[in-house]
Amino acid sequence: TDEASKDQKVSVVPSVNIADEDKAFDVNVAVPGLDKKDIKIEVQNDCLIVSSEKQYENEEKNKNWMRREYGYASFQRMFQLPDGADQDKIQAEMKNGVLSIKVAKKAGYIENIKRIAIE
Repeated sequence: TDEASKDQKVSVVPSVNIADEDKAFDVNVAVPGLDKKDIKIEVQNDCLIVSSEKQYENEEKNKNWMRREYGYASFQRMFQLPDGADQDKIQAEMKNGVLSIKVAKKAGYIENIKRIAIE
């Protein structure tokens, strides 16, 4: 979430970097301000889904008045897993506002690459 003003929060879609490494696909999601308990990671229909839902409450009290604000922020990112991804070997960790997900590659998988000539 980004601060729109002193008291309002706005939902944003987090930035993502994906790398195809030798033994795994690395997915890094920027989620500053979120805790790992706020994030859900699941695999559904060959898609890796990263999502978050967070509610917040802000309350100010003074002698003659009280102000209470509620808010809600959420996001969902979906990534189609390639055929070479091993859906049973996925690890995730959170460090310094970055969610790192490693999706292992299947042992012995060979990509079927076909080059197309340009005329």
